Amino acid sequence: MLKILLVPLILMTTTIPAHAKWMKADMASKPGEIHYFDLETVQKKDAYRKVWTLSSYDEPQSGGHQSIKTLYQFDCSGGKARAVTILLYPDKTAETTVIGAHHDDNRDWFDYSPQSVFSGIAKAVCDD
Repeated sequence: MLKILLVPLILMTTTIPAHAKWMKADMASKPGEIHYFDLETVQKKDAYRKVWTLSSYDEPQSGGHQSIKTLYQFDCSGGKARAVTILLYPDKTAETTVIGAHHDDNRDWFDYSPQSVFSGIAKAVCDD
C-alpha cells in the first residue's frame, strides 16, 4: 500500500526534461525495439551514475505500453546496473500521460554482457 501511495509523489518530484536529447544506443537490440539515453540527465556520485533511458517498441507490449522511460543506476567500477524508476507510456515517444509507474531504490543489481544495450550506455555515462 505504501508503494502505491509513493508513486504519485515520485512522479511529481521526478525531473525529466520535456525536450530530452535522446541519443540512440548503438548496441544491438531485439527487432521492433529501439533504446535511447539522455546524457544531459546523468547524475554522478563516486563510481555510480544515474541516467534516463527510453525504450520504444513498434507494437504495444503486454499491459498496453509502447514505450518505457527508466532511470537506471550504473555501478561503473562493478559493471552492473539496476532500474530505479520505471514509467510506462501508451505511445512510442513517451510524450503522453504515464499509464504505469514503479519506483524502488533497493532493486537488485544485474550484470550485463559486453554486447548489450546496457554496455553501450554504461560506456557513455561512465567515461569521465
